[in-house]
Amino acid sequence: MYVVKISSRGQIVIPAEARNSLNLKEGDTLSVYIEDEKIVLKSKPKQAKIKKGIVDQTFGLLSDLDYDLKNYVNELRKDSGRRLDANESGR
Repeated sequence: MYVVKISSRGQIVIPAEARNSLNLKEGDTLSVYIEDEKIVLKSKPKQAKIKKGIVDQTFGLLSDLDYDLKNYVNELRKDSGRRLDANESGR
């Protein structure tokens, strides 16, 4: 059991031994429950960090540009069709 004091701002310090045993780090969140006149703190399960792919890393990167992406893709499709037609006729 640990004893903690409540500060004038309503804050408590979780003792280092308790934080270490639960692997709590700065920025982690706890849920607070009241059960039978007791305050219960529960740590939320940490989600594993998922390594982001190139699409996730670059998503929204150019969102501030004033450019119509649909028109760009359509132009690429038109150009690729022309190249395919040229290659097929040259055979």
